[in-house]
Amino acid sequence: MNTMKIIFCITVIFLLTASQVMSVQAGSQNPVEAVTVADSRTQSSSTLSTHIMKRDGVYIVYANGIVKDAGTGLEWFVGPDKNITWGEANSWVKNLNLAGGGWRMPSLNELESLYKKGAGPRNMTPFLKTKGWWVWSGETVGSREARSFAFGHGFKGWIFRANSASERVFAVRSRGKGLSKK
Repeated sequence: MNTMKIIFCITVIFLLTASQVMSVQAGSQNPVEAVTVADSRTQSSSTLSTHIMKRDGVYIVYANGIVKDAGTGLEWFVGPDKNITWGEANSWVKNLNLAGGGWRMPSLNELESLYKKGAGPRNMTPFLKTKGWWVWSGETVGSREARSFAFGHGFKGWIFRANSASERVFAVRSRGKGLSKK
């Protein structure tokens, strides 16, 4: 296990208060994916707002890795930073149970809302850490294609679902008004 992942996990565990429950999913290859946090005071799936790590005016990063867009109310979680097919991405999101669950694949409009030319190394907030340029959306056509957003130039494309040459996955959930599919 890589040292940075261990340090991150120890930090998350340290920041948990007595009113929170932590469970580790057996068999997870990524310690960040393995941490499931629930707020036992409200029994809701809220983000742990008392554990803010960073802010930049629009985005808020929580100790559990969730990045909240204060403007839209959307909460984001970056998936494994590796090439991934649409099916693998969809499965990862469906199995994500971080901070109460409720995660889904983003719409193309939601991905586009993250695009800010010149922001961070990937034209999006640097709080969403990825080395990939393309991110899968949940929008599909038939059984072979899905929409993907390219952060290099702000391009929306149709990609074969079996492609894994450069695609990444982000999970999103609505905690406010959000953005709808168009």
